[in-house]
Amino acid sequence: MPRFILPAFMLISWLALAVPVQAKDYYWKLVSPDHEQTYVYGTEQSRVWKNWDGHLALLLTFTNDPFVDRQNSRQWDDFRFDFPNVRIGADRHTFYYRTPGGRRIPVAMIHSGFLGFDEVRLLPSASVAVSRPHGYITVYLNVFAP
Repeated sequence: MPRFILPAFMLISWLALAVPVQAKDYYWKLVSPDHEQTYVYGTEQSRVWKNWDGHLALLLTFTNDPFVDRQNSRQWDDFRFDFPNVRIGADRHTFYYRTPGGRRIPVAMIHSGFLGFDEVRLLPSASVAVSRPHGYITVYLNVFAP
């Protein structure tokens, strides 16, 4: 009898690993509807998050920095990338993403910055990725839920 217990246990554990597990959604990748073109080999100069008419926006500045010399002066490209589905909440300080299931995930907060100017900062539940193949810019906002 003990001979059959071990193979049966191994079969059950193998089946438990082989069956796909349905996990709840804890990650959302939001793509900005805005796409822009900049210097292929330029440098990102700055990132600033803003409250733009009640939704979250990222202002990016690129420059032609590694190729600045006497013949080629420094030039800047300024862009705005909107995230219209990340809206400011009723408290007027927190930006939320509403999932397809109706859950609200906090993404960013407005803080009083230097000299009283408001500053928007991402929360630990969000991160940003800027893709720039051949100078074509796409911005992704990754939202995580605990």
